[in-house]
Amino acid sequence: MKVNDMDKYQVTERMKMLKRRLNDPKAAFHNIPVEIYEEVNNPVTDSEGFIHKYYLSDDVKSLIELIIEGN
Repeated sequence: MKVNDMDKYQVTERMKMLKRRLNDPKAAFHNIPVEIYEEVNNPVTDSEGFIHKYYLSDDVKSLIELIIEGN
């Protein structure tokens, strides 16, 4: 599923999954730019704690689609 087709609940869950994967010491992620790593680990949220798709950069959306969704 494309990030732009997700609601805030789905985006928030996928970001949690991506954060776990990027921070897993057994994961073999190399050359992730610091800006993307910081965006995943410290995302902008609304007042209820949800992450909206329009808060995310295109790079993070692509990571979600490639790593989590497998597209």
